[in-house]
Amino acid sequence: MSANEKHAKGHLAKNKLMNKWIKKGYYIYDECNQGPVDFIALHQNGDMQLVESKSISRRKDGSKIHRILGKSQRELNINLKNKTFQITVQHADVDKEMREYKDNVETLL
Repeated sequence: MSANEKHAKGHLAKNKLMNKWIKKGYYIYDECNQGPVDFIALHQNGDMQLVESKSISRRKDGSKIHRILGKSQRELNINLKNKTFQITVQHADVDKEMREYKDNVETLL
């Protein structure tokens, strides 16, 4: 997979997860480009989710590769006293969207 395809796959996963939270009634704060999370989902009831988004990756045998938090994210979770505000890794399956993306790119070339 090329660097552009990986970048596109990551954006698709993030957008898919943000839409999931929007449908649940959350506001999305997506200005976390340099921080330890990809976006923050905040509900009017006070619930807040710190989300690190990942696309689902698979091994050659088809089994899923589960990504974990990085060292700085784990350290931040330790320092967050209120467990409501723990960083979570959430996965989105974007294989179908990636096939469509590749088809569209090939059509343009």
